Amino acid sequence: MGVTLLTGPDALERIGSDAFQSRWKALYAACPWGTACQHPDFVLTWYRCYRARYLPVVVFDEDADGALSGLLTLALHGGARRLSGAGDHQAEYQGWLQRPDLGAPFILAALRALRSAYPAADLQLRYLPPGTPLDAFQAGGNVDAPVCLHGYRRPLMQIDAAAMARQRNKKNHRQNFNRLGRSAAVRFEHVVGHDDFVAAFDEMCMQYDFRQAALYRSMPFTDDPAKKTFYIGLHEKGMLHVSILRVGQAIAASHIGLLTRAGAVHLGINTHDPAFAAHSPGNLLLAMLGVHLAEEQIPWLDLTPGGDRYKEHFATDHDVVFGLTVYANRVRRWRNETVLAASGYVKNKLQNAGVRPAGIMAAIQKLRHPGASGLKALHAALRRSALIQPGIFRHGGNGPPAVANALPISRNRLRDVMKFDALGSSFKYREFLSTAMQRMERSCDVYSHVQDGKLQICCWAQAGSSFAETVDSNLDAASDAIVLSDLYVHRDLKKDGLIRDFLLQMVSDLRRRKSNVSVIYRGVLDGALRTVMEKCGFSEEAKRVP
Repeated sequence: MGVTLLTGPDALERIGSDAFQSRWKALYAACPWGTACQHPDFVLTWYRCYRARYLPVVVFDEDADGALSGLLTLALHGGARRLSGAGDHQAEYQGWLQRPDLGAPFILAALRALRSAYPAADLQLRYLPPGTPLDAFQAGGNVDAPVCLHGYRRPLMQIDAAAMARQRNKKNHRQNFNRLGRSAAVRFEHVVGHDDFVAAFDEMCMQYDFRQAALYRSMPFTDDPAKKTFYIGLHEKGMLHVSILRVGQAIAASHIGLLTRAGAVHLGINTHDPAFAAHSPGNLLLAMLGVHLAEEQIPWLDLTPGGDRYKEHFATDHDVVFGLTVYANRVRRWRNETVLAASGYVKNKLQNAGVRPAGIMAAIQKLRHPGASGLKALHAALRRSALIQPGIFRHGGNGPPAVANALPISRNRLRDVMKFDALGSSFKYREFLSTAMQRMERSCDVYSHVQDGKLQICCWAQAGSSFAETVDSNLDAASDAIVLSDLYVHRDLKKDGLIRDFLLQMVSDLRRRKSNVSVIYRGVLDGALRTVMEKCGFSEEAKRVP
């Protein structure tokens, strides 16, 4: 079988033509294992968004009448030592399309052409689409190159209307729905309109980047501007299934997944607002998504491989998908497979011990980036260096204080938190985000003020009952108080009046939310901030706490 291999602009021009796309879609419809990641609307959108970073490599075969009989779309990484499926890490399933009656000749011919063109490159296909024929790569196969196949357990949720209704009505989902509903109306939205998607997408990206930065020191959408363009392009093409859980107008959780024909939605990007995390909005959204998919008569939610515990909570079935690597030589196969085996062994041991995959990645990142660990590290440093014990400062009066100058402050606004400026600070940007995420997920509120594109002031507020139990037994009388802590002021902000207005407005907002509540600040303050506190009506308690 003679195949054609094209690269770069020649490949894009050929496969981007209307005639070729028409034949491509016909092949996709005939191939029983094709997923959304092999559809021309996915592949071409990704190639166009990432043409500056990856070289498109396309291998195809045509019948005598011009119809496509096989197609493999790849990306060559810098250095020409690795080929991946088009989409790279953004394509959950990578592989080839072919007519099901052809057997192995197409992929064998494609591999020979690739080895001739790129002899030093390994071909790595992350997860082959379920149903891909594998005989050529197993023992006794005809591939004349070092090959490794690895199986991965894949959780699936079969969409049965009765089962989805039972899932949605489980006690924990009902309770979380009701608790979220105490603040505003809760509703599920399937985002179909493109303008509606674009309007909500920035918030979804920000929630995703916030959590990824806090856990893994990665900000996928911020660090990769093409990623946002790619997803907007996919939605415009109708390739995405997008759902949102709203509490009032706020996006409490969201999901963006690829849609394969009418057969499955693939779990993709999950986000949630940490201010709602105590009520598990992400899990509630998936439960409500199951009910919605039943109404759409979509039979499967592909929860995708990965070992995350929450996926097993929703899984009704499992199968096995395979990752394929065709190595350039045996030495590279031995080296890489040895490393994979060792890392897989350690990961399995940790998971069996109850450590979540996110926890494993976070631990690795901390080992790679030792140092401060956010606001807690700042407090520890202050206490070690200055040997100053935190004090208790109580705000006088019970009503909302008068605010001379209205200041734009926000409550639990992620966009503000992400504008923290680490330059010259005692702690790092991602450690700040990590601490913020942990606190918000424990129902702590953060008040903030942004000016000139930077977080200028922020302060944390927490219900005082748990605070009194864990920190100071002398606060029994203030067990219903709001306890403020960790007042942050940007190093360049020298305006005491601005800080005073921020504090007064924050106290005023707290007392509007809960009348006659006591407000206490606990923490270490330098002389200047202590003076500002006193001007705001705070006075220090006689007793210091250890």
